[in-house]
Amino acid sequence: MHAKPTRRHWPADRIPLQRPVMALALEVYPHWRTIPELAREIGPSGALTRAIIDLITLGLLESHGSAVRPTKPIAHLQRLELP
Repeated sequence: MHAKPTRRHWPADRIPLQRPVMALALEVYPHWRTIPELAREIGPSGALTRAIIDLITLGLLESHGSAVRPTKPIAHLQRLELP
């Protein structure tokens, strides 16, 4: 018998900070944004770090050291300009 996978619910207070992170990352895709760059734009905080970790965990951002960028599927979805 397989264990039922647990669904992770993201706290609603993290979502507003995820939006500007994704917007800034998509703005320069395929280039990388460093976390210090994002902190200068958005403001340094533990909440920023949590938002970035959440986006990586969800598969929306990929990381390389202290830099992040959107994954290819997310960048393509952005180019589709869905309503």
